[in-house]
Amino acid sequence: MSMRRRKDQRSAIHAVPPADAASRKSARKSHGNVLPTSRCELSMGDVVVMTLLGSGTLLGYSLTLYPSVAGGDSGELVAESCHLGALFAFSPLIWTYAVGAEVFALNNAFAALLLYLLLRHSHYHDIKSALWGAFTCGLAMCNQHTIVLFELPIIGWVLWGRRRTLWWKEFAQFTGAFCLGLMPYIYMPITANWNAQPGSWGDVTTLSGLIHHIRRADYGTFRLYASNESNEDLWTRLYLYGVDLSSREIPLHLAFPVIALGVLQTLRPRALMKHQLGWFVITMYLFYMVVFHSLANLPISEGLIYGVQMRFWQQPNVVIFAWFGIGLGFITNLLSQVVGRDSNVVKFTTSAVYNLACFTLLGSQIWRWHKLCDQSQAFYIQNYAQALLDPLPHNAILFVNFDLQWTSLRYLQRCELKRPDVTILNLSMMTYNWFTTKHLHYPTLQFPGSRLVPFGSAVRMARLLDVNIGDSVNDAARKRPRMFLGGKLSYNDPDFNEKYTLVPFGLLDEFKSLSSSSQPLKQWYSSQQKVKKMISERLPTLPPDELYNDETWEWTIARDHGMKELNWATYLLERTIAEDPENLSLLSEAAKPMEASYQFEPIQFWNPASNLKNLGLAYAQMVKSNKEFPNSKDPFLNGVVGENVADSARYAQNDAFALNAWVR
Repeated sequence: MSMRRRKDQRSAIHAVPPADAASRKSARKSHGNVLPTSRCELSMGDVVVMTLLGSGTLLGYSLTLYPSVAGGDSGELVAESCHLGALFAFSPLIWTYAVGAEVFALNNAFAALLLYLLLRHSHYHDIKSALWGAFTCGLAMCNQHTIVLFELPIIGWVLWGRRRTLWWKEFAQFTGAFCLGLMPYIYMPITANWNAQPGSWGDVTTLSGLIHHIRRADYGTFRLYASNESNEDLWTRLYLYGVDLSSREIPLHLAFPVIALGVLQTLRPRALMKHQLGWFVITMYLFYMVVFHSLANLPISEGLIYGVQMRFWQQPNVVIFAWFGIGLGFITNLLSQVVGRDSNVVKFTTSAVYNLACFTLLGSQIWRWHKLCDQSQAFYIQNYAQALLDPLPHNAILFVNFDLQWTSLRYLQRCELKRPDVTILNLSMMTYNWFTTKHLHYPTLQFPGSRLVPFGSAVRMARLLDVNIGDSVNDAARKRPRMFLGGKLSYNDPDFNEKYTLVPFGLLDEFKSLSSSSQPLKQWYSSQQKVKKMISERLPTLPPDELYNDETWEWTIARDHGMKELNWATYLLERTIAEDPENLSLLSEAAKPMEASYQFEPIQFWNPASNLKNLGLAYAQMVKSNKEFPNSKDPFLNGVVGENVADSARYAQNDAFALNAWVR
């Protein structure tokens, strides 16, 4: 749950009221060095509200949780954000990543915990809260690296505030607590040496390799995207963040006015330390926003990549919702003072109305986003992975160059123990220097070099295929494995194009040597019908467009399925024209996906030079045929392309059909 107790009718930042001189003197006499007690005890009403909101949030997440692999609840906020904690939990961005196995939900909890420890340290200025903060900083770094954009300002703030007492002993304590938080990293070299697993990233068996891995050197330290291309500027990214915050995360466009009130409340100069803390939290938030969006080089013009960047907006939203709660608390207290004065009945009524308004705001958010965030029946990614894996022959080798395929297939193999006979490799991993340490995990493969590269002295794809399925296989008695590709090759290899080709195999492609005889058309088509039947059984429905836009991984499933259908149809058309040009059944089956692409393909993916050419070839071949379609009134997918054809069963006498397609 994303909330804390309500301590006082004033701002949460000023939760400790200034005591008068007499009370301070009395406290010193009675308790020696003990700090005076502040009004921070939980009331019964606070406990009830926290329990209800906590239970409700967990119930909501449980009911909308992903049933299987997803394409991960937020922690505590502070003080007056008590009632708004649930609003944070059910904002669509937070909700989406709280019901899947992702690092972001835990990162939200760490960010909120750091805010709480920061507030506590400013309260008491004690070394205990500082040590817990140092430990939390280290532990949070093990989960998500962007937390460092909160940690750097916080560490600097705390050390500066303790500069009068900060000696080597205290600094060593902080360093030790931080390093203790980093202890989970020790698991990586231990398991890499004692229980190494295929598919693991990087070589962490050495100290240099571990440091290389921790600082994400393969992608570029402090970068999200392994590319030097210039993309959208800082202001565009900040603008998109503001639009998302105002239109989606906080309902009724209340974000900016209420947040502004909350920020102003944290700056009220009641106690110097609290006043400074308010300015510091603003600085920390701005530090994250400017530094992150300056370094985030993702091309957010692409829907999926934009969705990836949105995930990193959750961490600053922890601060945003704290301010929002403080601002709403100020409005409520102001109304209570103006309307209620000294009447307890009116104050109670005002408080009840406030609580009702908060729950109404929360309810509107749940009602608006429940349908999109409810993933309780979202088996699409699991089904997609099974549709990729299950049709493969025994002991197949699969190269994957698509993130969703890699993560979902690895989940099925490692977690659900599906198809352990299939060897799966990530093509992008094979390009790094450390991949040479992974060769032993793949005994069925021969590696003629250390890693895969498009040029130079290392291994190219054609050479790797040569020693495994090509003419360079040394052991003639060894059965050559069947090798497949998911996605596309990372680069154009001239040697590969001269020696090998890719033959469609369901949602994948199979590597075939050009020097070997190809499978007869009818035999290939018959085998593919079995594969396609298995795919339709494993993936009976595609993710609906109304629930999954191009910012989601589910959308890419439908996109990949459509592209593979079109690729399969193109290959079938080429083989049919070359080997059986009079076979109208195969020609019409090849034309169906092309017609679907012609009619439904999004404009940004439309390739008229290729698609219309192939569709025209299919129609022209049908028109030239002397045969007619048996037992079929309309063998085509829809009536849009051929709506002017009077008799769709007699294409040989209706060259207007082909003309109609070309005119359109």
